[in-house]
Amino acid sequence: MGAELPGVASGLAILYEDDTLIFINKPPGIVVQQRMFEPDEPFLHDLVERHTSPAYLMQRLDRGTSGVIFFSKSSAMNVRLTRQFERKRITKRYLAICEGELAETQTIDAPIARIGAIKFGVRDHGKRSITHVRALSAKPSGSLVDITLETGRTHQIRVHLSAIGHPLAGDWLYGESSAVRPMLHAAELEMLHPLTGQTLRVAAPAPADFLEEAERRGLPSRAEDMDGLGMRHVSR
Repeated sequence: MGAELPGVASGLAILYEDDTLIFINKPPGIVVQQRMFEPDEPFLHDLVERHTSPAYLMQRLDRGTSGVIFFSKSSAMNVRLTRQFERKRITKRYLAICEGELAETQTIDAPIARIGAIKFGVRDHGKRSITHVRALSAKPSGSLVDITLETGRTHQIRVHLSAIGHPLAGDWLYGESSAVRPMLHAAELEMLHPLTGQTLRVAAPAPADFLEEAERRGLPSRAEDMDGLGMRHVSR
């Protein structure tokens, strides 16, 4: 079993929970699944299962990414959830701080393929990948953008932003280590509740390190500023 996660009250930041689903605000710096070569490393799935079991992992976030992630409590609901992913009925919104002045709202439609052991890149032979980028605040020191994914490739946001010359701040793999981590936050997830069929929208506030990096770059940096730029809260 993994150790308690550092920096999270009671070890788990629950955004929403019912008999079928649990949504967590994942802190940065924590892996979601156990890694074979790090048996003593804390991981989020373990912590969720200590709170409620069974807990089925339905999505993933990179270690450095913060924000909304959900688990299913019912194996009977997993097929319905998987079908929603396949039919693109689960929408994920991200907030990102990227390098340079990205002031143009745009759609990046560029295929992604593996180009190394842990790295991906835009390549003609890759899988089609579509990322919608909405500019929120842009300065030469950096930009705050709202991102919606139409596809869900590994490292898609990181690869696409790097490909257009605006890598994530702090992205050591696709840009430079200019911040404490890659500044990517899973801000909101919207889906149909698999049991009731009603719209369920869950949002996670941006963490302190994200707000501090925004402030350092002269971008909107207060929680209320983020609210005004489109952040929403739990709705069902």
